[in-house]
Amino acid sequence: MSDADIQVVSSSWAGIQRVAATPKPPEFFKGRKGYSPAFLGKDAHVALPSIGESISMDDIAKLEDGSFELRYQHFSTVQCISRRMPLYSACNIDGSKSKNVPRHDTWSYDGRIGKEYQMLREAYGPQQDGKFSRGHMTRRQDPNWGPLATAQRANIDTFFATNACPQWQPFNDGLWGDLEDYVLGNAQGDDKRISVFTGPILRAGDAERFGIRIPRDFWKVVAFISEATGELSAIAYLMSQGAYLDSGVARDLEDFGTSQRPLAFIEAETGLRFESLQGRDVLDGADLAFVQPIRRLADTKLPA
Repeated sequence: MSDADIQVVSSSWAGIQRVAATPKPPEFFKGRKGYSPAFLGKDAHVALPSIGESISMDDIAKLEDGSFELRYQHFSTVQCISRRMPLYSACNIDGSKSKNVPRHDTWSYDGRIGKEYQMLREAYGPQQDGKFSRGHMTRRQDPNWGPLATAQRANIDTFFATNACPQWQPFNDGLWGDLEDYVLGNAQGDDKRISVFTGPILRAGDAERFGIRIPRDFWKVVAFISEATGELSAIAYLMSQGAYLDSGVARDLEDFGTSQRPLAFIEAETGLRFESLQGRDVLDGADLAFVQPIRRLADTKLPA
């Protein structure tokens, strides 16, 4: 790829951001197996969430074979056509094999689906212009494990339009990401493993900025084998950037209302169904309106 094929589109707190004009062709993804439902063990199968009736299958980008799972290194995404961003991203994380690799910072379109179904420019750009960060759904560091070459491949794979949503600029380095590390530390055994699902709540009434409807809320579901119980468990979180969308000002991360919520609440809001995790939520049985504010990691309710 030549320098002429890469355009610098913003410079922010995270550094220079570039977008490759030409989508990566399907052959680029050869050998990518994506998210593994069996990652946590044979007795802890955690499938991708199913698509509920409130989500039109016509609004999901399809590959040539008619499937809709976009497989990357250690994670997968599903892309919403009308919103031009992912419904969700699903990632397997092996903390015992994590590798620290340099940030990639060149964003690309995925050539397996139409470029018109993806978005890397309109709402993204400098915060001083009122624009948003390309917020990773699967965090850049999460799939970077295994042999070094595999980790480097995974790092590059996180920089696709199909893994990004518009988020307030400093958000990704805050408490939201630290929650995954906290749960990872409470996973069973020396081989610390978790599976993480992350996505936006896409509502018809979301505020429009730069011609793009910006998600007000984001969710995260973490599945793991509890160190305390030895059983498959799940924790669900919600983060809102509504304060920023309403006022254009955010003082700090506490304005973003991170909370632990029942998994059933996430299902009701997104239209997704986590059938493999039924009865596994640490808040199972709680009222849908239950909210556990998270201001520090110790506020998280873990399996007893």
